[in-house]
Amino acid sequence: MRTGQRSTTRIALLVVGVLLVLYLGSIGIGYYQASRMQLSKLSPSKFTVFGFPARAMEERRWKIIITHEVPKVVEQLREVGFERPEFGREDQHNFKRVPIDEVIRTLPVVLTEQHIEKVWVEERAAETLRAQGKYYVVHLRLTSEGRARLWRYAREQVAQLRALGEKPRDERLLLMVGDQPWASPIISSEVASSWWLLSRFSMLQSSDVQIFPIYDEEIAHTIAQGFDEAKRKALAKATGGAP
Repeated sequence: MRTGQRSTTRIALLVVGVLLVLYLGSIGIGYYQASRMQLSKLSPSKFTVFGFPARAMEERRWKIIITHEVPKVVEQLREVGFERPEFGREDQHNFKRVPIDEVIRTLPVVLTEQHIEKVWVEERAAETLRAQGKYYVVHLRLTSEGRARLWRYAREQVAQLRALGEKPRDERLLLMVGDQPWASPIISSEVASSWWLLSRFSMLQSSDVQIFPIYDEEIAHTIAQGFDEAKRKALAKATGGAP
């Protein structure tokens, strides 16, 4: 009886070991392919995630101002801090809004709807005392190419070497639906690491990008609906259907 139990245990451990090796192997293969993927330059689309490279934008004297949770790109006219976006009322004496077509022409495209599998909205309870007791998170599940593109961009911008004494900058993205910016999340330094890309190929990971906190529910759902509409139009175009 004991011999039979030992044999069953060994078989079970062997099966678990084989499955674990296959699982880790699939993660490793996914990482290897993504890290060496040849990526061509992208053009803006109906749903576009632009990069906002801090050093290049500082040279242009561009920055992001967030008013009522909606970002806008402005040109700095006077010497003011460049550390983080300004919140609240726009100062017309210090900033001039950059035309949206110039923003689209200038900023590098990191992702479009082609590189995103799914977008959904999650409601969470606010941890701090606010008039609203909840906020919303917009999740983006990327394709393999989308992960590679975001990781590559983060490595180029977030992980770039700084001169001695040079202060760190926030590297941001600018998410636009059509020609309307809706969010400007900061890229975490974790995204620039090899571990982040490796972990993306785990089946336990459901979301690759989280945009939060968004306190306006309408904005969160507008982003998700904008993605669905962009996907629908792209599919219709690919199949020769009506736009």
